[in-house]
Amino acid sequence: MKKNLPYVAIIGIAAFAGNMINIGLSYGIHWQSLGPSEFMKSFAIDFPLLLYPTVATLLPAFVATLVLYFSTTAGTDAKRNWLYALIGLLLINVKTVAYHLPMNLAFIDQAIELTEVSGKLNTWLIFHWIRIVVAIAAAIYAMKGWKCMIENR
Repeated sequence: MKKNLPYVAIIGIAAFAGNMINIGLSYGIHWQSLGPSEFMKSFAIDFPLLLYPTVATLLPAFVATLVLYFSTTAGTDAKRNWLYALIGLLLINVKTVAYHLPMNLAFIDQAIELTEVSGKLNTWLIFHWIRIVVAIAAAIYAMKGWKCMIENR
């Protein structure tokens, strides 16, 4: 099982990052082209479709990275790299729960004044791209952690 965990972690993190890039480059641009009311109606339809691939990639990646961090020998380069990958995923999860999820629900519920929607969406997208950068960094550290495990360091 432990032999497969690095694959789950790396592929999961990379798939999550790819999913987030897709959301930013396709949905984000589309959402920005809509009027405020139209956007929130569209978001209510789109969000459930985007939720499954997000959870299906992030959850296995997080669990695998967590297990790899705790099962890797202390004081090694591998453990340090798994820690950095785990911190990245923790930041993503905290940011998602603390900011993105409440904003998503506000968009779905149309609980935002129409005059504020554009600014809130733009801020949402900026934070979304930060989440992507953190995911890419986490994937890099996961690959480095796996390489160090193979090299026993």
